[in-house]
Formats: sequence, C-alpha cells, structure tokens
Amino acid sequence: MSSYARILTTFALLLSMPLSALATPATADFDANSQFYYGTITSMGQPVAGAMVTFYHGDPAHSTTVFADDQGRYLTPALPWSNGYEVRARRAGWRDLRIPAPDAATGGTRIDLDIEQIENIEEIITQLPGNYWMNLMLDEFESEAHLHEFKMQCTYCHQQGSPLTSRRDFSREQWAAIVHNMTERTAILTKELKAVLPDVYVTAYEPENVRNKLQEYMSPHGPLPIPSAEARRAVIKEWNLGGPTSNQHDVMVYHPDGTIWSVDGPIDTLHKISFANNPNGERTSYLIPRGDHKPGGAYWKMERQRAGGLQTYLAPHSLQYAPDGRIWLTLAMGNQLAGFDPKTEEWEIVDLEEGLNPHTLRFDAKGRLWYTVTATNHVAMFDPVTKKQKFIRLPAPDWKTDMILRFTPWIISNADWLKVRERSADMDGVTMPMAYGIDINPVDGSVWYSQLNMSHIGRIDPETLELTPIPTPFVTPRRLRADSQGRLWVPGYADSTLNLYTPETGEWQRWEIPVEPIGSEVPYAVYVDKSNDDVWITGTQSDTMIRFRPATEEWTVYPLPTRVTYTREIDMDSYGNFWTSHSNGPAWHVEDGIPKVTMVNPDGAPDIEASGLFDSTAPADDNSVTMK
Repeated sequence: MSSYARILTTFALLLSMPLSALATPATADFDANSQFYYGTITSMGQPVAGAMVTFYHGDPAHSTTVFADDQGRYLTPALPWSNGYEVRARRAGWRDLRIPAPDAATGGTRIDLDIEQIENIEEIITQLPGNYWMNLMLDEFESEAHLHEFKMQCTYCHQQGSPLTSRRDFSREQWAAIVHNMTERTAILTKELKAVLPDVYVTAYEPENVRNKLQEYMSPHGPLPIPSAEARRAVIKEWNLGGPTSNQHDVMVYHPDGTIWSVDGPIDTLHKISFANNPNGERTSYLIPRGDHKPGGAYWKMERQRAGGLQTYLAPHSLQYAPDGRIWLTLAMGNQLAGFDPKTEEWEIVDLEEGLNPHTLRFDAKGRLWYTVTATNHVAMFDPVTKKQKFIRLPAPDWKTDMILRFTPWIISNADWLKVRERSADMDGVTMPMAYGIDINPVDGSVWYSQLNMSHIGRIDPETLELTPIPTPFVTPRRLRADSQGRLWVPGYADSTLNLYTPETGEWQRWEIPVEPIGSEVPYAVYVDKSNDDVWITGTQSDTMIRFRPATEEWTVYPLPTRVTYTREIDMDSYGNFWTSHSNGPAWHVEDGIPKVTMVNPDGAPDIEASGLFDSTAPADDNSVTMK
C-alpha cells in the first residue's frame, strides 16, 4: 500500500536472451569446460558452512551468489564473462571479504578464501537482519493489540530494526520526536500506542538489553542458522536497478520475451531488464507520462505541505501484462491506470471514474483488468477493449466508517484547507478497511481480494458482481494468491503466519512461519507455483525468501545476499526461477543504497561432489589462488 493511501485513514478518525541464460545449469548439466569459480571458505583452517560467495560484475552491478557446503566448498554455475569480477565471502559472525577476482578460466578457476571470525559481540550483532532487532521491541509489548499495531504501522514502508531506522540508544524525548515525525509521514498510530512506544524503544534498544538478548543467538557457526542443504542448492542473482531515490515496488516477468519489468514509484518510471545482448542485463527506463499532474498527483494539496516538497507525480505501484501483450500499471498517486505497449513504446492513460488510490491488479481469462482501490475500499474492473469501468465497494464495519470512505476523495481534494498533514500527527489513529491484495481463481474465474485492517478476504462473481465477504481468523491479510485447486493462500502480516482457505469447506488452516526469532517476520506477499502448488513467501523483514511445500509441510528459508531488502511481490519465470525486488522506502536503507531485482533459482547450484573438482585425485589447478 502506498503511504498516500494510509494518510487518508487518519481522517477517519529473458527469450530476449533466452531465459536459459538466466537459468543456472542444473546439477546434471554442469559443464566442466565452461568458465566458473570454485574453492573453499575457511577461517583459521576450519570450514565456514553456509557462507555466501558472491561474484559481482559490471556497472550497474549484476551478481551471482552460491552457498558453501558443510565442508566450506563452493562451486558457481557457468559464468558469461572471463574477467572483471569481484568476489565477496559473507557469513554473519565473520568479517566480509571482498576483493578483485582473477580471471575465470575455462575449466574453472579456484579461489580459496579465508575469512576472519569476529570476537566482539557488539560487532557481530550489527550483522543480524532487522527482524532480530525488531524482536527486541516485540518482547517489550504488554498488549498484543499494540504489538500488532506496531508491526502493521511501523513496517509499512521499510524494515523496522534496520541500521538506519532504529538501532539507536536514544533518549525518550528523541524517540518521541521520531514517533511524531513518523505519524506526520502517515504512520497511523492510536494515542495509546504513541504514549507507550517511546518507552518501548528506550527499553528495547538500551545497550545492555541489546547485548544480552542478541548474544543468545551466538554459536560456533555464527548467530544465524546455517542454511539447509535444500537452500544451499540455490543460486541467487541480483541486478542493481535505479538509484538512491528509487523504490522497485513490484516486479514482473514478461513471458512473451523473458524480460523483467519493475515499477519505480518515487521517480514515476517503468524499468526493463533485457538479456538479449548483455548477460549482465541491459537496463531500459521509461518515464510514465505525468500529464497535468502537480507533484503529489491527486494528493498535491496534501503533499505541498511537506517541507522540501515532493517530486513524485504518479507513484506507479503494481504491474501485469494483458493477453494482447501490453503492460498495465496502477498509478497510486496519479489515481490512474496506465497501459504501455513494449513494441511501440506508446502509453494509454486511464483516469479512475470512481475511488482513490489504485493498488494491485490482475487480469482474468477474458482480458479484463481487476484491481484494488485502497483509499476508498473498492475492487474495480477495467476492460481495455471496451474501456468500461466497474466499481464494487467492499463492506465497512459500520455506517460512520462507510461515510468517511465515501468522503475521502473530498477530504484529499481539500487537504490544504483542512490542514490534513499538520493535524495528522495529533489525531488518534483509526484503522480503516482497505481493499488490498487481489487474485483470480483459476478453477471458476472468481475474483478474490484481501481487506487489510478489517481482517477479511472475499469473493466477487466477475459477471454478477455478487460479493461474499469472509472473516479471517488472523489480523492483517495482505497479498493473497490462489493455487491450482482454487484454494486461497493468505499471508498474516502482523502475526507471522501463512494461512490457507478452502472455499468448498469454508475451513482455514494456519502455519507459523519458521523464521527466527519466531513471530518476527512480516510476510507481505505470496506466490503459488501452480505446477506443484508450492507457496513462495516474501521474507520482508528478514532478508529472505521462503518456500512452503503443502504436500509435505516442509519449509525452506533462502537467505538473500543483500541486507535490508524489504520485498513486496514475487513472480516466476518459465524456467522455475522466482523473482522479487527491493522496495525499501527510502531506498538508501538498502545495504549499498541501491535497490535491486533478485532472482532465486532453487535448483541452480552445480553438484559439488559430482563435479570431481575436490577429489583427491583431481588434477592440480594452475589457476588456484588463496586470498585472505
């Protein structure tokens, strides 16, 4: 959800290069005659199991990451370039080692890396993902309602507990000022939570408390769990995309040619990554037409009150491609839909006839575009052929809330006169229902939505528009997905759960997401691989992607190589690779200040044993080097 929709509730008070170039060779396809790297990761002569080894290339950078096995051995897939690489070895509890790599030779270049283990506890705990630090806060809440409100409101735009958000030993007055600033920037907090939150921060981030609690995770293999053998079969690739003011909100695989697309909200841009001529990915950017919009778009009377102004006009949010090949976007601040033809590079801009703040979209089998409208609690339909629009207002908990939602567009259009922004920080936060996630059931074509803040999902008949609301037995359902059987998988954002709804029986099932510390995850979105109904989940708070196999109830947690990622959407290409993007706001929260598009190939790592490279009888490698 864009920050602009949340402000409103206050007043309630690769075929291009074939994608085979991306699909890392499977174990059986390992080619010993290709260019690749291999070697060991050790520390004081001992293997560092689970270490991530990342090779960077190009500007903007593209990286390939593999994991070390229990013996500290690693092996990359075939690499497209013979030189120009940097290599980094990383494992929490050890200092990163990043150095220029020798040329990648045909038949492989061996690089043995020796990394330094950290003895100082304070230095080690700075390497922990944000969810460990946020968990210090969760421990201090006496009220479950406050805990859920905190997770909901304080992790909307970025990770809570990342180095730039909250790892500070501030006074109560300083924390109170920060909380006040966040409420001015659209965090919707009740007066009760605003009153206790500064004290919670003071207690949680007191240095002795931080040290005592986080050192409990220390072990000989570091503070983080060693990735499972299943996770270590993955190859992870990342592409830098955009700059320090960017935010790659949603990502999409364009199956007609295998290119990857993302929407960059703060700079009103649609990005494309193509692999036709450059294995590192050729980036192309398209500025979305802003028309007559002022900075802030439909919210300009509110945004012009912000010190320093705002240069976002449209805030593209979600994207999908239509059966005719055009790509459609929701423009949250522009209050529009935008269609883009990749062949002609021409745009079609459609103004919403009703409602405010278009959010997530999906296409049905008839080519109709269904999308949620968060600020006014609608689900809407647009037919790109007939240009017809329909709007379905979702249920509100009472008539007062319903009236506020109906008056929201008027409130925003008069935000300067009403002094919306300057009053918002002093008002008591009110939780308004918001149409949020959306998907099309492949079994019967019905439209399903999630209603954030109201703890509902629902079904819409696409022909009659008959609406069936369904309460959820958990709070904060976010971006849901249907599986091949028509069942609905729904992430529980504030309670760290994955939930399954079966329409035929009306039954719910619930699983706790096994990311340590338990309860610290905030799963934003899910994706269902309909070939096997495996569920992929964004590890939004923990710098991970997570797979759940319903058939066996097995979990696999895939650590990502960049810290402070904040992921919001997942897509899958035709080779079985899973894609997501970094969407921290502001973008400079990301480890190196640049957001990325990430690909996880779950079975991409070559088989180390089968390669024979580490056998005692293996021939000597003339290209072998050892680096510290």
